[in-house]
Amino acid sequence: MPRFPPHSRDTQPRLCKPLRSPGSLLWALCSLLPPPRGVRYPCPSMHPLIGHAGIARELRALATSSEPPHALLFAGPDGTGRTALAIQYAMMLNCERNRATEPPSAGAALFDMDAVPATRDSGLGTRDSIPCGECRACHLISEGTHPDVITVSPGDTLCRPRPNESSHEKHPTSRDIRICQVRGIIDLAARYPFEAKYRMVIVDPAERLAREAAHTILKTLEEPPGHTVFALITAAPEAIIETIISRCRRITVRTVPRAEIEAGLVARGIEPTLAARSAEAARGKPGVAIGFAAKPDLMGDRERLLQVCALVAAGRTAERFRHANELAEQWRRDRATVLNTLDIWESFWEARLAESAGGDPQDTRDALRAIEAVMHCRADLLAQVQTRPALELMLLSFPRVTLPITVEEPTAAHA
Repeated sequence: MPRFPPHSRDTQPRLCKPLRSPGSLLWALCSLLPPPRGVRYPCPSMHPLIGHAGIARELRALATSSEPPHALLFAGPDGTGRTALAIQYAMMLNCERNRATEPPSAGAALFDMDAVPATRDSGLGTRDSIPCGECRACHLISEGTHPDVITVSPGDTLCRPRPNESSHEKHPTSRDIRICQVRGIIDLAARYPFEAKYRMVIVDPAERLAREAAHTILKTLEEPPGHTVFALITAAPEAIIETIISRCRRITVRTVPRAEIEAGLVARGIEPTLAARSAEAARGKPGVAIGFAAKPDLMGDRERLLQVCALVAAGRTAERFRHANELAEQWRRDRATVLNTLDIWESFWEARLAESAGGDPQDTRDALRAIEAVMHCRADLLAQVQTRPALELMLLSFPRVTLPITVEEPTAAHA
């Protein structure tokens, strides 16, 4: 059963309805039902994007061109809004106000196509721009229920056995996007969309494409169907084979200034004090800030993790090996938690760097080397280097710190 956006690391979780299998008649018939009159869907994608105004302008220009690119690579850290941008691009391509190209889907002709052409000078979601946020396509995509916008992630999404394969073992807990899923992608891409002008296939995370799967999808990227657009989401483009990278238009998604995140949260109705705290703790990642604003207790968890970092940095070598072992075991179960812990370590050393300003130059150099060690470790883990040696190398590279005050060991277990 397919997993629909915006269930992703880059967007706030919400309830969606993946009730029908792609390709079924029931799916096609149900997708023709119009939304109730006057209904407004209160979901995050209907809000303006937080930051990335330049990228939004670029995507709008691509969406309104006569030949939009068939594959985009959204590269940047987790939580910066890569998937949110991909979903916005799907809305731009299929918004009923976008009449730049003729719809390749016969099903799209069933809907009213007489709409005012979009202008490219105004912001997202307004009446004279795309996406309008009001038409059927915008509603379904933002809710995560559009039959032509599908996210493929590690697991059983779109899993297709070989034609002569008598039995096929399911792999719901797989950590890679496997070749059987790529067969499903190729099969789906060969069909016309049910109702959209362009089907959007979001591959998240793209660096988890197994080698055989990556080479299999390559031909589809080289000779793509005109009605299908691919969006590859990645935090580690260096882990993707170069032949795939070369066939995608790259969109580099960077962190967002704290002031922009704070203003974006306030615009979403978040209380200003909470918005300021969330923006500060998110370190330039709008998706993380939205999560903090929705669940402020998560910021308390972050403070406890910073205390763990202080204890490990001040502890003996044995304590660092123990911490590396815990993180390596955690990586096997939940990679996102370990990557979040690396973010916390980076925050810890950035704070030490700020404290060293005007002080001992050696403290500044030590903090910079520690930050570099965290960045190298993150890249190694995403590139599937051996986990424990990478973590041990990072922790042993850290300078030993002297805590100015006694830090009580938190009751929570190490992340």
